[in-house]
Formats: sequence, C-alpha cells, structure tokens
Amino acid sequence: MAAGRTAPRAPRTWRTPLRLVLTVGPPLVGLFLIGQAVVASIGGDIRKGQFALGVLCLVLGAAGRLVRGR
Repeated sequence: MAAGRTAPRAPRTWRTPLRLVLTVGPPLVGLFLIGQAVVASIGGDIRKGQFALGVLCLVLGAAGRLVRGR
C-alpha cells in the first residue's frame, strides 16, 4: 500500500453510537447484577429476579452486536 493513501471511511450513522451503547453498557451492568446476586445467594438470599435481569442485560449486549455499525 502506498504511503499516505488510506481506504475511504464510511459515514457515521445513528447506528454506530447505538451499537456502541448496546455492546458495552448492558453487559457491564449484567455482570454487576449477576455478581451481586451471587454474593447475596451465598448468604442465603436467592434473588431470581436479579439473576434474570442480569441475564437479560447480557442478551442485550449480544443483540447489540447484531446492529450494523457502518
């Protein structure tokens, strides 16, 4: 490849920030919620709703990967 020549970049669309938010945010929140529920369950307090919400957040993160970026 010749020096100074780069491939043309596609224009940013509204989907690019949406994809970033969906791929980064919910998985972090999901891991936090599942971790918190696991720690609570060690003490005997089973929080099924919190586990389910954490899994839902992880699924949202996977769905964010399906959104086309550019």
